[in-house]
Amino acid sequence: MTNLMVWSYQYLIADVVVQVESDSVACETGMQKFLCLYEPVQGKNADLIFRIRHQDQQFVFTLHANHAEEVLWMSDDADEVTAALEIHLYSKLVQFLNMKNILSIHSAVLHIDGAAIMFAGVSGAGKSSMCTAALLDGAAYLSDEFTLLDADGFVHPFPRPMQWEHPLHPAFDRNAIEKTGLMRADYFDFPDAQGNTARCHLWYPTSIQRQPLLLTMIVLHQYKADIASVECFEIPRFEGLSALPEHLHMQYGMAIDLPKLNQRIDKSCKFYRLHFPNVTDAWQVMKAKIS
Repeated sequence: MTNLMVWSYQYLIADVVVQVESDSVACETGMQKFLCLYEPVQGKNADLIFRIRHQDQQFVFTLHANHAEEVLWMSDDADEVTAALEIHLYSKLVQFLNMKNILSIHSAVLHIDGAAIMFAGVSGAGKSSMCTAALLDGAAYLSDEFTLLDADGFVHPFPRPMQWEHPLHPAFDRNAIEKTGLMRADYFDFPDAQGNTARCHLWYPTSIQRQPLLLTMIVLHQYKADIASVECFEIPRFEGLSALPEHLHMQYGMAIDLPKLNQRIDKSCKFYRLHFPNVTDAWQVMKAKIS
């Protein structure tokens, strides 16, 4: 069946080979907008195959893994199926990684000056803005949403495109970002649940960290507009670790998750709490703590 595909790409994410293919050119351009930052490989045995077939005027989107096939989505709209890939790629990959004993933490992770820094916070805490501040200061990108932590304590890149709803960045001037050449912008239009056209704004960091790294610093951060200046202080390891289980994408309870995180995160890793009204100032404070 694979030889009937008109396009097929393979990517390596945390030692998992993901293959995306289709017998129709209709989805290729749109899907590449979501796949282009992942590390490309060729000729590997795929662990997960996401396949799109066009039959009977419908695009049928399936997952092939562990000798089984699962239908994920069906639609007559190629852009709707592309949006479905973006959703299912994350969820299915996280589930597969969990079976391989790799944890996924809802957090951003970056590399600069030899240090791997993870920013963990709830939605709206400022992860994407912190990522942007770091990237514009020369950091390399691993992810803004998925920190993949293996059994040996290494974090692996999951460089999905950064996304937000509006054309303007919430914290930075769009033109100024693009002029740096450190990030480029694009967008993807797709039909929403009501049949209206929705637009997803995409940002692509140009510096991608490809090799796994040991975590140097974990920052529990929160944007706070009502404080005057950045507040940052180191916290005990147990306090920092205790805050992380709630950020795991797949959770099994504190009694299981906390010891597992403690075993994996290197003992030299430092933990901080960070509150900030200005993300650029906050990033500079954290960068200064890299020894």
